[in-house]
Amino acid sequence: MRKYLKVTSICLLMIFSFYYTEKIALYVQNNTPLKKEIIAFKEKNKVDYINAKVEGEYITPGVNGLEINVDKSYENMKLSNEFNKSQLVYNEVTPSISISDYPEKIIKSGNPSKNAVSIIVNNSDSKYFFESNNIKYSYISNEKYCVVGEKCDSFKKKIKPSIILNNTNFLKNVGNIKNGDIIYIDGELQTKYLNVLIKQIEYSNLSILSIDNHLSENNNM
Repeated sequence: MRKYLKVTSICLLMIFSFYYTEKIALYVQNNTPLKKEIIAFKEKNKVDYINAKVEGEYITPGVNGLEINVDKSYENMKLSNEFNKSQLVYNEVTPSISISDYPEKIIKSGNPSKNAVSIIVNNSDSKYFFESNNIKYSYISNEKYCVVGEKCDSFKKKIKPSIILNNTNFLKNVGNIKNGDIIYIDGELQTKYLNVLIKQIEYSNLSILSIDNHLSENNNM
């Protein structure tokens, strides 16, 4: 019996020894100058998420927040023991109101904070123009989206473009393009108008994203 108790006591002592050794090591690690610097940088550089905006039957996607993963960032830097921004690891933080919560809503734009637009076409001539000029676009009939007013399969996300351009209304509407817009080229738009469209987007300092990236809530910071 005494031998059993002795063995049990030794085992318990070893368990507690390992436990406290790990705790002490973790405490020491968390109090190194490098770890403290990473934690301080995290507290000052958190990027808050942006909630999706719901307006009746319509929705505008949100944007994920960003938060530094202290432990993974520390692992990247501990060999050099020097703080390096390029070795920081970020976790994305999902908005509390997300586009994924409302699959039935109609998407009317991308999030304006991305400072970008997307272009969707339904005509092969316009498609050729964008491909030949290496400009991002989406061909709506091949995507998982559909434009309100056209035939929409139940599994596709509905989009109501914020700007619709054709040869008749182009000059009236092209100057209204703003960040977040989904630009829909309805039919065959003349090449001169397509060139003006790209110049107008560049003049407005906007990026052109694929419809997937434009409507994604991923933060590409």
